[in-house]
Amino acid sequence: MADDEKTRWAIDVMTAWAQDCDADFVHDRIDSYLAEPHGESGLITGLINLSGLLLMGMEASTGKSTPEILQAIAATISRSAH
Repeated sequence: MADDEKTRWAIDVMTAWAQDCDADFVHDRIDSYLAEPHGESGLITGLINLSGLLLMGMEASTGKSTPEILQAIAATISRSAH
């Protein structure tokens, strides 16, 4: 399966997540991809690809490097955990 197809899976799952109208719908989308041959690794690869594309977009729009962006996200998560 091509990486583009895996990335489309991730976009579909994250689109369902972003709509947030029905948690069951998100889980149904995930389950449908996990049921495919090599679904687990395919969805993980797609999510990594999508994350990379989004990080590149953030780099372009903010002027910050990927490590800086990831550190800022990590700091936000650390603050919200306390």
